Amino acid sequence: MKISVLPILEDNYAYVLQGDDGAVGVVDPGTAEPVIEFLEARGLSLDTIFLTHHHWDHVNGVPALLKRYDCDVAGPRGEADKIKHLKTPLYEGGDFAFDGEKFEAFETPGHTLGAICLYFPESAALFSGDTLFSMGCGRLFEGTAQQMWESFQKILALPDETLIYPGHEYTLANGAFCQSVEPENADLQQRMDEVRRLRADEKPSIPVSLAVEKATNVFLRAGSADTFAARRALKDRS
Repeated sequence: MKISVLPILEDNYAYVLQGDDGAVGVVDPGTAEPVIEFLEARGLSLDTIFLTHHHWDHVNGVPALLKRYDCDVAGPRGEADKIKHLKTPLYEGGDFAFDGEKFEAFETPGHTLGAICLYFPESAALFSGDTLFSMGCGRLFEGTAQQMWESFQKILALPDETLIYPGHEYTLANGAFCQSVEPENADLQQRMDEVRRLRADEKPSIPVSLAVEKATNVFLRAGSADTFAARRALKDRS
C-alpha cells in the first residue's frame, strides 16, 4: 500500500492510501480541499474515508468529500453517536480489509473515549490519530491516564519496524519536553537533530518507527500509569 502524507490545516496530517489494486482511502480529513486537490491532480477517486476519532480537525472534511465521491466512511463504533455520516463502524476484533489488505482497529481510549488506531500489518503502518504522536501523546480530554496507558500497551506490542503515522506535526515541541525529562538520552538527542533538519527543509517529521518511539518518547517509556499521568500533567502545564 502506498501512503502519502498530506499536511492540512495548521499542523494536522491526513493520509492518502492507495491499495495495490487501485482503491483509494484517506485517513482523518479535517478539511476537504487539500484532499480533493491531491486526488484530482493524480486522476484518483476516493473509496473510503477512515476516521480515528470525532474531533473536528479530523472529520470536518467528510461532508464535502461525500458530495464529490461515492465513498464509505469508516470510523470508531464507540463514537457513532458523535460522527455524522459514519457507514462502517470499526471495532477491536472485527474482520476488516482495505483493497484486499487486512487491517485491525485497536480501541485506544484516552484522548477520547472511543478513539481507535488503525493497524495495517502487511504495510507495517499504524495510523494513531491523536493517541500517539512522535515523542508525545494526546491530551486526556475524555479518558483517564490508566486508559491511555493501557492503550499504549497495544501499540507497544507491535513489531519495532511498525511506522507510526500520527494526526499532528507536534514533534519539535514534544521532543523539547522529552529532553527536559530525559536530558541524557542520546537517542533522543539524535532524533531531535534529525527532526530539526527535516522541519528546516519543511518536510514532515513522520512517519517514525515504533523502535525510535520506544527509545525517545517519554510517555511510552513511563513504565507505569502513575508515572505516565505525572508526565502528562507536567506537559499540560508546560
